[in-house]
Amino acid sequence: MSTDWREEAQALWDRASRQRSSESKVRLLEEAVRMADSHGDVQLGYELRDDLIDAATFGGYPDKALVAFAWCRGQQKKDPERFDPEAMLWKQKWVVGRIKEFPHISRKQIVDALDDIEQCFTKVDAGKRSVLKLRYQAARDMGDDVAEVDRLWDAWLAAPRDHLTDCRACELDDELDHHVEKGEWEQALRKAKPILDGRVKCAEIPHLTLGTLLYPLFKLGELEHAAELHRRGYALTSKNRDFLATVGDHLEFLTLTGNLARGLTLLEKHLEWTLDHGSHNDRFVFLVAATFLLERVLAAGDRDVVSLRLTKSFPEHRADGGYEVKALHAWMRQQAQAIATRFDTRNGTDRYARRLARIQRLTEEARAFPLD
Repeated sequence: MSTDWREEAQALWDRASRQRSSESKVRLLEEAVRMADSHGDVQLGYELRDDLIDAATFGGYPDKALVAFAWCRGQQKKDPERFDPEAMLWKQKWVVGRIKEFPHISRKQIVDALDDIEQCFTKVDAGKRSVLKLRYQAARDMGDDVAEVDRLWDAWLAAPRDHLTDCRACELDDELDHHVEKGEWEQALRKAKPILDGRVKCAEIPHLTLGTLLYPLFKLGELEHAAELHRRGYALTSKNRDFLATVGDHLEFLTLTGNLARGLTLLEKHLEWTLDHGSHNDRFVFLVAATFLLERVLAAGDRDVVSLRLTKSFPEHRADGGYEVKALHAWMRQQAQAIATRFDTRNGTDRYARRLARIQRLTEEARAFPLD
């Protein structure tokens, strides 16, 4: 007698529950979801997706989290008594916070998602501060009018905290992004002190923070401190593709300081994440850093070919591992440019084009600081 499909689905779920967020965990839950859907078990499909959203969010698959949440949100709207939206408000915040990272999602869809979460939070008389932060981050990251971005920043910080507010570590880290955006290096470092001292932390902090502070420290000439944060931070982020953009920050720092061999090692190790990562923004950050790295390798003039063990999924893969630097650079830049164009077309701004053009400024700022 064949095993009941529910037992098989439960076995997959049990295996997934024993794992940390990872590709393996996501795949196990996706298989269980497929089984539930194929047998029309909506309740089980909802419960499995509840876990899948967590695993995908913290395992580096934000696109899969978005799809799973959209399905659950649809069930909530059909039958709110059976599928209580309040139980998934935190996950809704995670998903809506990243929806802008997908250029195929229109501005209207982003606005609708922000309006929807505001309505959901209002029904439980909480979450005003969280919604303002989401609106601020969306406006900033899409390159909207500076005055409007600053207005939302002020409104976010003035709003009271409640049970739907992100933890203090996450909020503080998000504030650092604002100061780095503004070039307020000293302010960023002052605010980061509780995180750097270990007094404020969470599952993703200081992981993100240590990458964010590399450029401010470089600008301030605190290279020893930056090197320390690089060593600490990269060790925390190197095994989870959820931190692809932060790995890009580390790659940029290595390039800025002339540690090109180390940079090529990071490129070799993490390019595979970039090829299929759901967040086009995170892919862009890494690709820009890789483009910068390869430009500096070309400028050094001591090698036209580099030896890299790149995944076979890389479109320009070479079995012998020998890659012409000029061709590799052209591929990275073309990919980054394509993503920038898609975002700027969607956003109606030139924010991503300016981020790509920033390479020229980084080239002028680069200074040798060997880590070996």
